[in-house]
Amino acid sequence: MLRRDLLIVGAAFAVAIAIPPILRRRARTFDFVDLEGFPGFRRLDVGRISGGVNLFAGLDGPAPAAPEGSLCDMLFGPGEMQDNRLPIAVFSDVNCPNCRVVEARLERMVQVGTPIRLIYHPLPLLGPNSVWAAKVILAAGLQGAGQAMHRDLMQVILRPGPAAVREAAARHGLDGDRLWSDARGSQVQAVLNDSLGLGAALGIPGTPGMMIGRTLVIGAMAERDLVRLIELERELPPPSC
Repeated sequence: MLRRDLLIVGAAFAVAIAIPPILRRRARTFDFVDLEGFPGFRRLDVGRISGGVNLFAGLDGPAPAAPEGSLCDMLFGPGEMQDNRLPIAVFSDVNCPNCRVVEARLERMVQVGTPIRLIYHPLPLLGPNSVWAAKVILAAGLQGAGQAMHRDLMQVILRPGPAAVREAAARHGLDGDRLWSDARGSQVQAVLNDSLGLGAALGIPGTPGMMIGRTLVIGAMAERDLVRLIELERELPPPSC
């Protein structure tokens, strides 16, 4: 075989090897479907979820109902849609390994300046331990440290009992007695019921779930796809709520 022919064959072989990684780096084509019951919103099922066998495991009383009011306000908080950053409502469980992966990706994006705003909703689907951790996180929020406690309990298992709650409070400079009391109180239970009711109304079967602008994403989304979806959502006007 001539040297020229060898070069041609070698180049063709190199291209053949290079194509698959290039294709893998391309974002997927999204298969959106309308989100039933919520005009203007859509749904995307993309990956693994954790839990979801019993949506209201570990809760006392009847299953929580969906909260009333504007969907945007419930998801993103009053006025959040007016912010220049794309709001992303994250439904998660501290014991959900897929949630840790997705949240780490989102937090990295915030750190590098991606124009997104993260709003976390507890969706404790993995049993009583998850429910209790969610209550402690919400109680910490009453002292201004909800997100810090959320990050903490994503990494540290919260043991039952007041001693563990006071230890968690001490790590964040919180009033431990108040944290213990609030976590067992009606105000925190009401907020958790609203979060669970919203998750059920949206049809979130397990965690993680994310409402990225107008798109409900079910499952752990690959980072390249997450970046592309955020770009697409930022090109659209805010959803009408």
